[in-house]
Amino acid sequence: MTSRTTTEPAVNLDAIEEPAVRPTEAADADESPLNLHLQQLAYVRALERWGTATEAAGRLQVSQSALSQSLSQLERRLGVPLLERDGRRRQLTEAGREVARFAGETLARAGALRDWLEAYAEGRAGTLRVGMIDAASLYALPSAIRAFRESHPEVQLELVVDRSGVLLERLGRFELDLAFVVGPATPEFDAVEVLREPLYLYAPPGTTEEPADGEWVLYPPGRQTRRIIDAGLAARGIWPRISLESDNPAVLGQMVALGLGWSVLPEGVVEGVSPELAASRREQIAERTLLAARRAQSPPDARAEAFLRLVMEREGAA
Repeated sequence: MTSRTTTEPAVNLDAIEEPAVRPTEAADADESPLNLHLQQLAYVRALERWGTATEAAGRLQVSQSALSQSLSQLERRLGVPLLERDGRRRQLTEAGREVARFAGETLARAGALRDWLEAYAEGRAGTLRVGMIDAASLYALPSAIRAFRESHPEVQLELVVDRSGVLLERLGRFELDLAFVVGPATPEFDAVEVLREPLYLYAPPGTTEEPADGEWVLYPPGRQTRRIIDAGLAARGIWPRISLESDNPAVLGQMVALGLGWSVLPEGVVEGVSPELAASRREQIAERTLLAARRAQSPPDARAEAFLRLVMEREGAA
């Protein structure tokens, strides 16, 4: 975030009508926060900085009477005199100088908050929490992640790798801002298709068995990818006899390579980890869709939109 130095107050005085802090009815009188306007603090700070009410009013582009009335109101609220006359000038009292110090700190923080909010609205600040399945993390998104870090260095990018169901649950609990999952997604999420990924049959090296007769290593039941695979196998009259289950396709690929069974896996994950399995790849059994999901009622998020745009650009060019 770019910092800037100015001799003017760090807030838009004309836009401020409500107190910055207001005591609640439930609060005890001794614990109630001060009921102050940022505008009043800016007037005190200006008077300290430029010495006279005339000069301060001119710098702030307000009338001298408006500035004086506002300072008088502040004195009544605080219950202590902030100014005392010195001939035709008015000097800050010790309490006035303390209020001016507080005003400088408060206005600086208000300005910093304004700058941060502007950067946040433009997608240049804050934290973006992205969830993704292992396949996406291994080969679909790495280039987009690198590009996002380079183009948005001020944004803290937090990545979570898990299975689709867990990611959607965390998205629904506001623990993620964007999730790349296997479709379909339920109606409480807005989802856009990122890519379609073929799932191939892989045979144990050197096997002479038919798939229907062999042992199988697959994703656990209940997983979206497993449901897609089961439907594809059933369409071919195959009801697999399972010997091992794992959510990690790389582990399943290694089990196939060791001869422990048949499997249906995404090519990009399996052959990227075990290139020798390319010779064991058979027909395509199914296809799964990778979706980018957000909560349906989420407000626009320039950071998530930028990340997704980078993903789509890279997938379009692939």
